[in-house]
Amino acid sequence: MDKVKKGGLLFSLFVWVSVVLITLFYGLLVMPFVLFRASGIIHWFATMWGRTLLKLSFSRVTVHGKEKVFREGPVIFLSNHQSMFDIGVFYHFLDVAVQFRWMAKASLFKIPIMGWAMSAAGYIPVERDDRKKALQSMFNAADQIRQGKSVIIFPEGTRGKPDGRLLKFKKGGFILAKKANVTLQPVTIWGAHEIMPPQRDKKLQRLNRGHIHVYIHDPIPPEAYSGLSVDALSDLIKEKIEESTVSEQAGA
Repeated sequence: MDKVKKGGLLFSLFVWVSVVLITLFYGLLVMPFVLFRASGIIHWFATMWGRTLLKLSFSRVTVHGKEKVFREGPVIFLSNHQSMFDIGVFYHFLDVAVQFRWMAKASLFKIPIMGWAMSAAGYIPVERDDRKKALQSMFNAADQIRQGKSVIIFPEGTRGKPDGRLLKFKKGGFILAKKANVTLQPVTIWGAHEIMPPQRDKKLQRLNRGHIHVYIHDPIPPEAYSGLSVDALSDLIKEKIEESTVSEQAGA
């Protein structure tokens, strides 16, 4: 098992201040392109921001199966969620040419600057508070994916258990997958939970230096899951993601 180097208060403070400054820096650089809704250029800036964010964790990243990344059309990446640095992980292993988008709470699009950039980049808003609006936003998202937008979904809905094990998957992502009817690609992230462990007793989240492993699984074409129910599809994806988490835990 890879050793985790515990980060103290000063290290954690340095990283968090750097994250804020880097976010402000890239935010200011991207604003002129937001006005012209240049989504491709905004995605490039987002990629540079995400990769810088990951480097600030001072952790290594090893990608297993990068050659499996589906590049022949829109794809839904389905991944477990271990920490904030998972965002940087995706920007790390997906080339700038892979034009993926994030799905985010609709309320975030109302935040000045950040919300404007998200909208200009083509991110997909999702309603959660109103059942009827949530269903309609799911239909809209499926249409955009079919038209060519690749997206990333964390089926757990939030970060997993402190030891890296998966939470129960929510159905929304799989309802969307069935409606979009595009290729699915499971991804397993392991190690990010040790870099940013849950700490409710501290005012400043402590960060560690470790080793993140990313396992990219074989893409699943729509004809391979079209006959599955939403629950069966959820079980299939969870099983594939868990294959790598179990092997990592066994090597601990």
